[in-house]
Amino acid sequence: MVPLDGIGTLDKRITLYKLEDTEDANGLTSQRMVDVIGHAIWARIEPSRGKTLMEGLKDKNIDVIKLTVRYRPGISENWIVGYRGKYYEILSVVDPYEDHVKLELYCQLKERGEHV
Repeated sequence: MVPLDGIGTLDKRITLYKLEDTEDANGLTSQRMVDVIGHAIWARIEPSRGKTLMEGLKDKNIDVIKLTVRYRPGISENWIVGYRGKYYEILSVVDPYEDHVKLELYCQLKERGEHV
């Protein structure tokens, strides 16, 4: 068993969501966020890096944060992380050294779309 020494302090409660298609009585479809696990999980949140993009002749800053959680299979890039009323899109999921001890989720702030 790999020791959890390098996992850091898991002191924040986050919730994982995924988008689910729903259909109303008129046959129109929409998406809503559904809690995947059913409860909040512990995580460590830290800034990772930022980048600047040129969008429509304006500079746009994107801040990327890294969330560290205990390993759990099935977390994917199309999920959303909720923390204190903010929602983050998962850009990538990394299992360091393929040890299945922790996952690093690299995320950016979700700016568009429906919130829970």
